[in-house]
Amino acid sequence: MTPFRLSLFCCASFLILPPLASAQDAALIAAEQARGIGAGGVEWKVNVSSSDSRKGVFRAISQNGKIWAEVLEPVHPKGNKKYIAEAKGGMWYWQPGLSRPVSVSRRQRLSGDAAIGDIASTSYVAGYKVAGKTDGEVNGEPASIYTLKANSLTDTYREIRYYVTKNGNLGKKAEFYAKGGKLIRSSTMEYGNTVAGKPFLSKMVVSDSGKTISLSFSNVKMGNYPAALFDKGNLAK
Repeated sequence: MTPFRLSLFCCASFLILPPLASAQDAALIAAEQARGIGAGGVEWKVNVSSSDSRKGVFRAISQNGKIWAEVLEPVHPKGNKKYIAEAKGGMWYWQPGLSRPVSVSRRQRLSGDAAIGDIASTSYVAGYKVAGKTDGEVNGEPASIYTLKANSLTDTYREIRYYVTKNGNLGKKAEFYAKGGKLIRSSTMEYGNTVAGKPFLSKMVVSDSGKTISLSFSNVKMGNYPAALFDKGNLAK
């Protein structure tokens, strides 16, 4: 499994829907829901491209803290690779020729391009607490800037700064900081899709060490999907 193919799925893992924390700021929760978190079963077609000219396409379905994904491009000569991931951190993949799904380690998920997936899978509500909130702007729009602190010392990012527009409560930018306060990487989000009459995530661009990876989301569908779809034992079926 090449690093970019791994990152295709890791990027999709942000679709995982962890439980929302009811005690959090209402605008922050609304921003999460516009990203697909806490919105119920969601299906997307995701086109991925990077600044070093690599591209890919996958179909992803998330529901109840789990995600199923199938890589559509690059095409595998013997069939499509499939993946399952859980909000708690478990991840597996299967491809033709394998007798059983293979576990993807956390180290693999956080190395190279796969580090993008760690950003994508981060819930700014479930894993962090609000340590501060100030007024500011993002792309010229008035915004609330949240300072979010990790709940656990084992979390990848000690601090996240999340820019949520005051008009519409949309998360337009996030910055990710290491324990020593160094900015590691950042992401920006756009909301050109519409679900239930409300703006919904359509694009995410992650910047990391001078490189960018863009994810474009289309064909958004809400639904109730069978639990068996998210069973790693069924990946080969």
